[in-house]
Amino acid sequence: MLEIAEEELNYLNQIASEIKYPKGQIIFSTSQKANEVYYIKSGLVKIYRTTSDGRQVSVALRYPGDFIGLAEVLSNINEREYSAEAMDNVSILIIWKDGFKKMMAELPMFSEKIVRLMSDRLREAQNTIYDFIMNPIQGRLAIFLLAMAERSGDKGADGIIHVRLRVTQEELACVIGSARQTISSLLNLFKEDGSIQYEGREIVGVNPNKLKTWIQE
Repeated sequence: MLEIAEEELNYLNQIASEIKYPKGQIIFSTSQKANEVYYIKSGLVKIYRTTSDGRQVSVALRYPGDFIGLAEVLSNINEREYSAEAMDNVSILIIWKDGFKKMMAELPMFSEKIVRLMSDRLREAQNTIYDFIMNPIQGRLAIFLLAMAERSGDKGADGIIHVRLRVTQEELACVIGSARQTISSLLNLFKEDGSIQYEGREIVGVNPNKLKTWIQE
């Protein structure tokens, strides 16, 4: 996530159009023309690809304050290589490619932030590959839940990260590369262990110390 200065946000608001997407709606899809950059104002967005047999493989989650659709625009690739879907109600600023590039040229500090963001995502991709090699499914699930909680939750005095993770078992299975039934069993183990806390069907608390015991480093 970028720290957007007031000047930069004002610039974005001037050149962008705001659109709201309900949960489950596709924001952009594979092979679509890559003419826009998207800035997430609120909500959670899943980035994924669809395999030849129709399965979705999630590659990233993006949060409020994130840009999506950057890689194709900055690389002058004409078509999207991934799809994006709203995981809850999402509000997004859509910025046309030419306007975004003009903004980068006129605001050098903003341009530096975008370069750092792309560098961070490269490291994120490298770490993901490492984590998938080093960890069995339970470790990968623990890493993912911990990352989501740290990104969108608040840590209490008791050390518990208080958060509402509105992600389904099917979506977790897509991200982790597993079956939904396996994810369900692991979540029950995490709950019994005290690594996560539930309220109804939502994860509302994560214990970082206990969750880390499932991770091989």
